[in-house]
Amino acid sequence: MANAFYSAEQKKLQATYREAAREHISPLVKEIDETDHVPQALVKKLVQPPFSLPALSVPKKFGGLELDKVSIGIITEEIGYACPALIPFLEIGQLYVHVILLGGTADQQKRFLTRIAAGEIGCYALTDEGPGSDPAGMKCVAKADGNSFVVNGIKRLITFADMSDLFAVFANEDPALGPKGISAFIVEKDTPGLKLTKHCAAMGLKGHRAYNLAFENMRVPADNRIGKTGDGLRLALKVLSKTRISLAFGYVGLARAAFEAAVSFVKEREVAGKKLAEKQAIQFSLAELATRIDAARLLAYRAAVMSHQTDQHFKETSMAKFYAGDTLIAAVDLANRIYGGYGSDVDFPVERYLRDAYTWIAAQGTNEIQKLIISREILK
Repeated sequence: MANAFYSAEQKKLQATYREAAREHISPLVKEIDETDHVPQALVKKLVQPPFSLPALSVPKKFGGLELDKVSIGIITEEIGYACPALIPFLEIGQLYVHVILLGGTADQQKRFLTRIAAGEIGCYALTDEGPGSDPAGMKCVAKADGNSFVVNGIKRLITFADMSDLFAVFANEDPALGPKGISAFIVEKDTPGLKLTKHCAAMGLKGHRAYNLAFENMRVPADNRIGKTGDGLRLALKVLSKTRISLAFGYVGLARAAFEAAVSFVKEREVAGKKLAEKQAIQFSLAELATRIDAARLLAYRAAVMSHQTDQHFKETSMAKFYAGDTLIAAVDLANRIYGGYGSDVDFPVERYLRDAYTWIAAQGTNEIQKLIISREILK
């Protein structure tokens, strides 16, 4: 297991967040799933100590925790195990934060990251109405007008847009340049022309609340552009290579929850006078799944370590995400098959695990997108 390589400090961090999740999150999971809403009291806890989820990667000089990728991965696994619908507090937080960390000026970093460290929430508006996983084809446009930009377009599936204070928005300044015209902007909530048009209800991850956005002549100050004209797509892809690592750890967390639920069930459930745990078909299936979960965690660990050594870890990050994603689907599928008729009973957690897994798997690029990235890296 990857945690065999964790330092004493990282193991302490793991224990701290596991206990915090057990105390503050686990008792509310059923309520969150049933109401599709995260209680405001819990939101306040998640953005402040002991969790401080949006500020995990914010530098200490701006008031954040400045944790390394392995430590953030450890935390992500524990949140994924307890309630993956809450992962966006750190996943989307990292997306937003890394836009500014990797592309922002010193002034922009100070202006915006101190606010995240203080408990504000940022979101990541990349996915366009049409292109989806192909951000190079985005149709959202930003036209320079004096000392500001006027933005028009539509964004889809923007998580936590309803509670965000700051938006990282990607738009094309010069559509004639194609992907080379895309830029990134920071937009304040309540900016005229910024509208939430639809709550995108999903079958799982209830509580994570994604929205479609419309920008109608939305005016953004020029000094809120991150980098230069055309820096946006390169920045977005670089950010995703950093943050997809956390998703891999999160998938491991939910896979672990499904696996443990299955193990607990087969030890108790009797069929024809025998525990399910005594049947070799069950034993071998669990053995294979246990191995896959450990392998997925190790791949995520490798990508996390590499992210501190080089920027060239696209292949390793995508390997970690797609393999952890496939392992998650295998885990929730096996757990539901083992539970039999109880697998669809809302009184048992595995039906929620199944809904959450299939809702979550496409985040930051489908498994097929990850395989495309891997193949390009191998063959270039």
